[in-house]
Amino acid sequence: MYSKTVDPYAIAFPAPAFTLRSPDFAPGAPLPTSAYASGGDRAPALTWDDLPAGTQSLVLTAFDPDAPIPGGFWHLTVKDIPPAGAPSDGVALANSLGVTGYSGVNPPPGTGTHRLFLCATALSVPVLELPPAAGQALLHVLMIPHTLGRAILVGTSTPAS
Repeated sequence: MYSKTVDPYAIAFPAPAFTLRSPDFAPGAPLPTSAYASGGDRAPALTWDDLPAGTQSLVLTAFDPDAPIPGGFWHLTVKDIPPAGAPSDGVALANSLGVTGYSGVNPPPGTGTHRLFLCATALSVPVLELPPAAGQALLHVLMIPHTLGRAILVGTSTPAS
């Protein structure tokens, strides 16, 4: 049986940590209702601190490894975010629904509590070049040689009753 205690970033390319925070929820706590598909489809606000020296851009992803589909569910991917900017200053890519931008959490009934891993990766390049229609796997492979650091913030979501 699959364990929802697995950290999907435990096997990721190693990188020094920096700080990722949200004014919308505490680490490990429930996400705000606005982050749900039924509550507004708004990604939680995020801030980062202590970026590694040489950071020229960030990639932000939101991933639910507990989704009942192989490979989990990508809710958001944004690249080319300026270090002093906000996620909205970057280039949004298609998520697991094919939507460019954020799709709110919507755990199916009977699947228990899900975790949303918000991950910011600091890169040594201002623009991460990707071929058209690149998927998540290729994005992560192309980030490896440019990765300076990584910050992860986890929130939780539960199915509607």
